Amino acid sequence: MYDLVGDIHGFSEPFVVLLKKLGYAEIEGVWQHPTRILISLGDLVDRGPGQKEVVDILKNMQQNGKAIVIMGNHEFYAIGWHLKGSNGKPLRPHSDKNYSEHRAFLEQASHGSPWYVDAIDWFKTLPLFFENDSIRCIHAAWHEDHLLRLKEYTHENGVIKDEVWRDPSAVELRFYKSLEYCLNGPKIDLPKGAFFIDSNNRKRSKVRLKWWDLTENPTYRSACTSVPNPQQLPDEPIALSSLPMIHGNKPIFFGHYWMQGTPELMKDNIACLDWSVVQKDGCLAAYRFDGEQVLDTNKLVWV
Repeated sequence: MYDLVGDIHGFSEPFVVLLKKLGYAEIEGVWQHPTRILISLGDLVDRGPGQKEVVDILKNMQQNGKAIVIMGNHEFYAIGWHLKGSNGKPLRPHSDKNYSEHRAFLEQASHGSPWYVDAIDWFKTLPLFFENDSIRCIHAAWHEDHLLRLKEYTHENGVIKDEVWRDPSAVELRFYKSLEYCLNGPKIDLPKGAFFIDSNNRKRSKVRLKWWDLTENPTYRSACTSVPNPQQLPDEPIALSSLPMIHGNKPIFFGHYWMQGTPELMKDNIACLDWSVVQKDGCLAAYRFDGEQVLDTNKLVWV
């Protein structure tokens, strides 16, 4: 029995409220439930005011067998910001754009402090995916072929092997393409001259594909997601070389996409649990999973 939680992004207060709503209690410094395990779908950090508290809560839960924590793109970015390649440069460039996205974590964590270094080391131990006989979990997008490529450079539990961090340049490019797909989801370029304005009021010419629900004749407007005003997208056909394939009916849970409105299921066996806690009118969402292969909207919980 699992309770799956979407992107927290350092918003510790709603996270604690959600834990209590789900029946968890803090016992001897560890949040836990007597019969259930929490699964975090990644993106613990960046943006919110309580990032250290979120990391401490989930780290303690995971290390005491009370939670499974999956890596999100923001944990991956944090590792890349800290680690340096063989050329002595950070794996993630310290550009103004990257710094602005990561600044809140660096400030709250006191960049270079023992707590910060320990957090980065823990992020490196987080799996890219979790799967068993009844459930599949990933941060942004599930795709069988991409997961096969990831498994070439991960341990059986989905944790990236140390060799990747030691010498990223020696890793095949297809690994990074698959990593990008699974941590950030598939994206496509809009037609020349087309754009939309995102939630941060930035102009975007690339858009995220709704990989879990693509029709045979998709258009930019019908097949794309995470766009505040879909009417900004051209209602033109998309020329896709292939549609993402999802094999089997085993439920899939993911986060990442800043969904809007009241939490709902994507399909009978697919749920996105990122419902924009970072926004004023957003919420932090979870799903109470008890082994069912057809998901139930009534088992969505949010604060």
